Amino acid sequence: MTVDSIASATPDTRDRFVDFLRVASLLGVILGHFLMAVVFLHPHADPAQIEFTNVLELAPWTRWGTLLLQVMPIFFVVGGFAHATSIRSLRARGGGYADFVYARISRLVRPALVFVGVGVAIGLVVDAAVADRLEIGPVLQIAGQLLWFIGIYLIAAAFAPALLRAHERFGWRALAALVAAAALVDVLRLAADVGGVKWLNFAFVWLALHQLGFFYADGVAGSVSEPGRGRRLGAAMVAVGAATIAALAAFGPYGVAMVSYEGETLSNLAPPTVSLLAFGVAQAGALLLIRPFVTRWLARRGPWRAVIAGGAVAMTAFLWHFTALIAVFVALWIAGVTLDDSPTTATFWWIKLAVLVPFLAVVAALVAVFRRFDRPPPRSEVVGPSAARSALAVVGVACAIVGMIGFAATGFRGLATGYVAHVVGVPMTSWAAAALVAASAVVTRLAVSTRR
Repeated sequence: MTVDSIASATPDTRDRFVDFLRVASLLGVILGHFLMAVVFLHPHADPAQIEFTNVLELAPWTRWGTLLLQVMPIFFVVGGFAHATSIRSLRARGGGYADFVYARISRLVRPALVFVGVGVAIGLVVDAAVADRLEIGPVLQIAGQLLWFIGIYLIAAAFAPALLRAHERFGWRALAALVAAAALVDVLRLAADVGGVKWLNFAFVWLALHQLGFFYADGVAGSVSEPGRGRRLGAAMVAVGAATIAALAAFGPYGVAMVSYEGETLSNLAPPTVSLLAFGVAQAGALLLIRPFVTRWLARRGPWRAVIAGGAVAMTAFLWHFTALIAVFVALWIAGVTLDDSPTTATFWWIKLAVLVPFLAVVAALVAVFRRFDRPPPRSEVVGPSAARSALAVVGVACAIVGMIGFAATGFRGLATGYVAHVVGVPMTSWAAAALVAASAVVTRLAVSTRR
C-alpha cells in the first residue's frame, strides 16, 4: 500500500499521537547519537589515528541537553501501549504467548539479522585485511553497539503479557512494585555497596516506564468527556518527576546527564537509576500536556503522511545510522582530512553542521537499500496458548536478548582474530552473539509452526 492509501484508510479511532511518538523517538536517537559523537581524525600522524569519544565527556555544558535529547523512555512508554493493544487483540483471536513473542521477534529481529549479516561480512573482510591496525578494532566494535537497545526492549516485550495481567489485576500497585524495586536496587547498590545488584535495574526501570503505557492504553490520559484530565495528570507527572530529579542531583550522587559518558561518577543510563525513572515520568507527563495540540496537527493530511512514511523506515534508519556515521568519518580519514577541534570551540559545531548533510545522505541511501526488510510478512493465523510453545518462545526471546546485548560489548570486532568481551561477567564473541540472534528467529518460528 502507498502512503496516500494508508493515510486515507486511517480510522478516526486510531491514536495518531502514539505513531508520532514512535517515529519521533527513534529519529531522536539518531539525531542524539550524531550530536554526541566526537571523532578526532589524525590521518597524517605516524601511525594514522582515528579516535571516538563523547561530547558529554569533553563539554560539561552539553550534559543538560540530554534532558531534551534522551528519548528512550518515550519508546518504552509507547511500547507498553502497543504491547497492551497487541496482547488484547491476540486474546480476542485466541492467540497465546508464542504468537505474541513471534510477532515481536519478527518485527525487531528480522531487520536486525540483515544488519548483523552485513556487519559480520564487513567485519571479516576488514579484520583479515587490516588486523594489525590498532585503531580499526574499536571502530568495528562501535558499529554493533546500538543493538543493546533492541535487547533491552525485548526484555520489556518478553514480560509484557505477565505484566499486563498484573496491571489488569492490581492496577497502580503493580507499577508501584516496579518503582519500589528500582529504588531498592539503588539503595542496595549505593548505600549497602552491593554492586552486582545494579544490573537488575535494566529490567525494573524500563519495565516501570513500559507499565505507564498500559495506563495510556486504558485511556487514563482522558476522553472527550474529560478534556482536561490528561493535562492535569501530565502537569502532576512533570512536577513529581522534576522535583525528584532535582532532589537526587542536589542531595545524592546522581548527575543531570541522562546519557552515559566516560568518567562520570554515576551513570543514570548504564545501568538505569531512579533518576532516569523520574526523568521518564516527567517526560511522559510533558507528552500528555502537548498531546491535544499534536493530535490536532496530525489530523491534517500532510503531517500524518510524514508520520506514516517515517514509521515505514524508522527501524531501518535506526539500525543503519551508526554505519552511516562511521562511513562518513572513515571517508574523511581516508581523504586525509584532519579533525582535532574540541566541542568547546565554535569550529567543532560548524564542522558538525557540515557533516550532517553527508551523514543524512548516507542514512537515506542505506534506508533505500534495506527498507524492504523492515516489516515482516503479515501473519493472520494464531496457534493459541500452549505450554510447550510458550517454553520455546521463552528460549527464543532469551536468545535474542542475550545476543543483542552481546553485540553491545563486542560489535563486529575480532571476527577473524577471536576478540572476547564480557557481558555481566560472561565471555562473549561476535560469533556467539550472531548465533544467538539467528537462533532466536528459528526457535520462535518453530514455536508457532503449524507443522509440529
